[in-house]
Amino acid sequence: MNEVASPQCAMLRAGITMKSIFDAMQAISMVHKTTFDRYFAEYPPKCSEMTFTNILCWADVKNHQFCVYRDHLLVSYQRKSDSEPQFFPPIGEHPEDLMLEPLPGLQTYRWVRIPRTLSDDLSGSMSIVFDRDNSDYYYDVEELITLKGKKFEGNRNLIRRFADLNPTVRLMQAHDATACIELQERWLSEQDADRSSAAEETAAVKIAFHHFESLPIKGVVVEIDQKLVGFAMGERLNSEMFVEHYEKAAREFKGAYQYVLHAFAGEVAAELRYINRAQDLGIPGLRQAKLSWRPAGFVEKYSARMFL
Repeated sequence: MNEVASPQCAMLRAGITMKSIFDAMQAISMVHKTTFDRYFAEYPPKCSEMTFTNILCWADVKNHQFCVYRDHLLVSYQRKSDSEPQFFPPIGEHPEDLMLEPLPGLQTYRWVRIPRTLSDDLSGSMSIVFDRDNSDYYYDVEELITLKGKKFEGNRNLIRRFADLNPTVRLMQAHDATACIELQERWLSEQDADRSSAAEETAAVKIAFHHFESLPIKGVVVEIDQKLVGFAMGERLNSEMFVEHYEKAAREFKGAYQYVLHAFAGEVAAELRYINRAQDLGIPGLRQAKLSWRPAGFVEKYSARMFL
């Protein structure tokens, strides 16, 4: 792959010496979608974070930057609270080669969101740490649609209870942005713990809707009496998995969240085998909720800290 994303990246290709890899990095915007799409088309992602949609939506919060480095797409992030830069695994033919060599000009940094297969390739050469809190849950789509068996009894009963309210389900459209954002902001106002994280997510959701028609986002909205009470949205991750980026429901309706996921599986992800519902971030309530849906498995992720 010979895509060059910027003049700075052309400097890399020409072999011009850099003081730091960040001399070649640049902020991410919609104009870079073609570059990301070409790399992800050739090297389909496994982790929920590794889509252009997700990286763009969180770019302001995480200060995402990128460059094309030695024919690999390299994405970094560093929140204001982070003491060192962090990098997603390079997207390209031989990511392990880049990860085993020092990045120019950096004394310390982290490789994060390393998928299991890549971690196995690296484990003999660097210290790899399992990251349970950021490992993705994935679910069998057919199971979320049919809800068969005793393991789904609790969620099935909640869905039936909500269904008695005669909700309507339809595919998400761009004009749903206002109502969905209002529900997202209402959820934000109800958060007591870790409000800063909830505010960051809300900012990301707003960006997703701002670029809704330019991104490969699909979703559902659930309404009662023509009033929106829930939504879910995401995109295709790879050949067998759809990733759900955001999901919200009105808390006053018992079973609304369960119904939204059930509807999302049936209306949006039915042609694929799995839904990736991202991580639980180590939050006890979120972990319990994700486990209650009996995941088919986990996309295990690892990290490695580099010292020079």
